Amino acid sequence: MIETDRHGQPLEVDDLDAEWLLEFAHEAEAEVRKAERRRLRVVLRWCDLNPAVDDKSRLSWGEQERVWDCDAWIGGEGVPAVAEFSAEKLAAVMRMSPAATTSLMAEALELRHRLPKIHARVESLDVALWRARRVAKATQGLSPEVAAHVDAVLAPVVDSVGPTRIDRAVAEAIALHDPASLEAAEEKVATNEWGLTLRHRRPGEGGQWAGTSWLGITGDTPTLQRLHDLITDTTTPPADPADLGSERDLGVRQIEALGAVLDGLGAPRPRVRLNIDINTEDLAADATQVGQVLGLGPATVAKIRDWLTGAASVSVLPVLDMARTDGVDDHDPPRWMRDLVTRRDTHCVFPFCDTGSPRCDLDHISPYIPLHLGGPPGQTHPGNLAPLCRHHHRAKTEEHWDYQRTDHGDYIWRDHHGHSYAVTTHGTLELDAR
Repeated sequence: MIETDRHGQPLEVDDLDAEWLLEFAHEAEAEVRKAERRRLRVVLRWCDLNPAVDDKSRLSWGEQERVWDCDAWIGGEGVPAVAEFSAEKLAAVMRMSPAATTSLMAEALELRHRLPKIHARVESLDVALWRARRVAKATQGLSPEVAAHVDAVLAPVVDSVGPTRIDRAVAEAIALHDPASLEAAEEKVATNEWGLTLRHRRPGEGGQWAGTSWLGITGDTPTLQRLHDLITDTTTPPADPADLGSERDLGVRQIEALGAVLDGLGAPRPRVRLNIDINTEDLAADATQVGQVLGLGPATVAKIRDWLTGAASVSVLPVLDMARTDGVDDHDPPRWMRDLVTRRDTHCVFPFCDTGSPRCDLDHISPYIPLHLGGPPGQTHPGNLAPLCRHHHRAKTEEHWDYQRTDHGDYIWRDHHGHSYAVTTHGTLELDAR
């Protein structure tokens, strides 16, 4: 594996001994910091070139999704707003998701305008950008006084501390400069964050779904202790006393005990809607066959058979013909058509966006024209529909981008600077500039 040293001379990494390899690693880190600084400068300049039209009407990060046309305030108090949809073009050329690019822009602005001491250390290559961004993310929602305090405290040591030290500095700054917000946060945590959350692993999170989900409970300690004790008391001992200390076996028995508690309470069988790609021949075949659960991932036939015959209440829906092409005159597609499009395209079809299609709008690629205004019949059909997340749906509608669907099912996107991208089943590909 051939690389070059700091003088531009070629060297074979596999031939380096430990001493030279450590020296080369030190040089590589310096080059990484230079590249990160260059990217930071590019991002800040991009923000300067895309200022908000009306800074007075800016909205906090996240609020812009609730309106149709506005500028975006993606940083803390005192940070200038940027024009909406400015992240997408930069994201595409950097081969990043728009969400990740927006975060980078927000944290870059936070560093320059509210954390100048830490920003200066990034510029002098004394601090890795990832550490500086970690601080910037933590201070975005805080007052300028708190941000300034964090900047002063952490700037001298930020290149040698971890997340725990950063979080502690932020908490101390809030307590010192904004005790009222600390008190309000404590009151909010006391009740507002109580509740139950059920989460399934999403594709792309790493690892396998494996038919397992997470249930989180936040509440007062006595109540949760009672639930814990009830499950523990109901947990049956292992069949083999030698397995008494097995954490894995204990976890399985605890979940079984939870099921027994639910049965004792008369809890109804769950009604779960899962879109499973499998046919009856597969169900009758070897249990090692695999089906696909839309939005979650693969599952063995044995697991699917358990769902069909076990604890869950299952409804078998009509077979969806993925080859259907017929259209309707209405703007909104019928349920079968929405299901077809969201199964055909499993995520937002904007370049590098991975928002799941069930959470997307269905966009008319060729804009829908009402029939009473002269529009042709049958405009709403699978070939003219594509899933777009709300933000990229608006970007297309506001004509910041245009796109088309090919006969092969790919999507060709173009910005107004001559860049083109193909969104395919294999990912996003950058095309030659037109």
